[in-house]
Amino acid sequence: MATNHVRWVGNMFGAKEPLIVLGLFQAGATQAIKRGEILEKTGATNTAWVPMDSDFNGAGNIAIANEEIKSGDRAGYYEIIVPRPGDIFEYELAAASAVAIGTSLYYSSSEKVTVTAGTYVLAIAVGQEHYPQKQGHLADDASGDAGTTVRSTSYVRMTFDLASSLYAALVV
Repeated sequence: MATNHVRWVGNMFGAKEPLIVLGLFQAGATQAIKRGEILEKTGATNTAWVPMDSDFNGAGNIAIANEEIKSGDRAGYYEIIVPRPGDIFEYELAAASAVAIGTSLYYSSSEKVTVTAGTYVLAIAVGQEHYPQKQGHLADDASGDAGTTVRSTSYVRMTFDLASSLYAALVV
């Protein structure tokens, strides 16, 4: 079930807030949308944003809902987040996994991603929150062994594939 979550965590290049623009949506009675859902621009003959519903080649047609559109809301323009270089988002994994930096992530549902291979890469894992602590140099540090095991996690920090993001269409 979709829930309202702020998915933008930050930007590794220093941007203080996400890139927010207005995007066209169909009437909420047709397609209710939660904040944080991954969107594709395929509704109303590829002119309106709808929750992503399949593993498809985004080609400049992926964004994130920045506000909830409730059942019964009017068709019109609502806020979307456009993933850009360095933007980090956090999404739930379809199945908990020990995800390493650089792991390709694929569509699972409008608010979940998976490490199970799909047809098109949606994003790349960038988070290290579940990594062991930095290892001390044995000759210089008497602290305990931090180990090499990356813990399993239910959430992943990721950057979207920029070729799929609406950003690609905006900076041609």
